[in-house]
Amino acid sequence: MVRLLALLQAPAVETGNPLRIRLAAPTGKAAARLTESISQQVLSLQVPGNVKDKIPTQVTTVHRLLGSRPGTRHFRHHIGNPLPLDVLVVDEASMIDLEMMANLLDALPPHARLVLLGDKDQLASVEAGAVLGDLCRDAEAGWYSPQTRQWLQAVSGEDLSGSGLQEDLDASHPLAQQVVMLRYSRRFGEGSGIGQLARWVNQQNAEQARKLLAAGSHSDLFCIGLKGEHDPALERLVLDGQGSDGAHGYRYYLNLLHSARPGADTPREDPAWTHWAQQLLQAFDAFQLLCAVRKGPWGVEGLNLRITAALRKVRLIEGDDHWYEGRPVLMTRNDYGLGLMNGDIGIALKLPESDGGPQVLRVAFPRNDGQGGVRFVLPSRLNDVETVYAMTVHKSQGSEFTHTALILPDALNPVLTKELIYTGITRAKRWFSLIEPRGGVFEEAVRRKVKRLSGLMLELGQASEISDAVLSLRPPPDHT
Repeated sequence: MVRLLALLQAPAVETGNPLRIRLAAPTGKAAARLTESISQQVLSLQVPGNVKDKIPTQVTTVHRLLGSRPGTRHFRHHIGNPLPLDVLVVDEASMIDLEMMANLLDALPPHARLVLLGDKDQLASVEAGAVLGDLCRDAEAGWYSPQTRQWLQAVSGEDLSGSGLQEDLDASHPLAQQVVMLRYSRRFGEGSGIGQLARWVNQQNAEQARKLLAAGSHSDLFCIGLKGEHDPALERLVLDGQGSDGAHGYRYYLNLLHSARPGADTPREDPAWTHWAQQLLQAFDAFQLLCAVRKGPWGVEGLNLRITAALRKVRLIEGDDHWYEGRPVLMTRNDYGLGLMNGDIGIALKLPESDGGPQVLRVAFPRNDGQGGVRFVLPSRLNDVETVYAMTVHKSQGSEFTHTALILPDALNPVLTKELIYTGITRAKRWFSLIEPRGGVFEEAVRRKVKRLSGLMLELGQASEISDAVLSLRPPPDHT
């Protein structure tokens, strides 16, 4: 994406009129992740300095970009007061619902370019609509017109004759000319077990997905069938992962908490404390347990209590208090005063006071600024947090973890669909573990697909009809 922004910005800089580019994401966590990623990529970008300086690295939430008005569903920017920009890039666009997308389009100036990035096969927004999925329904097949194919071959130097993409000879797919399907995963290789499992699940081929899990032919895939609610195999996985090859559990970051702690005589101003916190935050991302539901023995609430008790039993965490050293917490709401976003993860640590007094518990959060910065916050200032040994798949969107474990409930649930399973699998970078309290639930979930109608693609055959459909779904503009 950074190279795309450079291609757009370079000719504009040469003319002396650089583009006003803004970056946005639907959630605070997604915005923070993109800020970190963009910051790192811009540093290594091989372009002139005056072009690099005009590529933004700060990402905001869509709500903040539009200027949300507390207590209303209206925004400061709308058709009568458009956003002051030339290019808008929105990441994790699959999470944007129909109403928010209409508000976003309403606020764009007529000349602006809009770039939507996202995985069309992931879970859609919590609210109504599956906008990105509808807009990108033809992405897999391609359906490029001869003119589009010729232009792509000319600018890329690639021959598309053997690409397998369908060709549109009668101009019946106008929207497809504006859609690009990225087919190479930089998170995991296409030949990996994770990549193959994700494809079988996305195609709703439950039989092939089960064969792949059962074969044991890929070192990055694991499947654990539990023998009842109190099977100790769950605790073993959560604590120790899948062995010593790097597929860690939570013991990894808690052991590091003690072994890498700076000496007792290290002053608070010493950067060793920040470096220690950085190490722990990175180590915590080595493993994450994901759940399909919140309630019940296989949901977030029950499993967080169970894992906390298991960690106390083996003395990896100490004390019976609500706040304790090593507690990982998840922000459940944006706190702009603290600069923390919904989805941010922090770890409670004991740090010395600057005056040399006793150590005090503070929560370390990554700054997500691309520089590896850390901010420390007193627990008393955090009102909207919850323990995060387990989190829902919905909350994990926009995140990635070295080893991800997905635990399914023991009965089919309305939220269990192939989109949820696919999203859980694709949070994993190197290892994925499926935990099954009861056989058959995985297959039943893979065969089910979210059915949503946003109305965007109904009776659309012409580009003008697409525009009309979007416009007709916009709420009345608020010019006050």
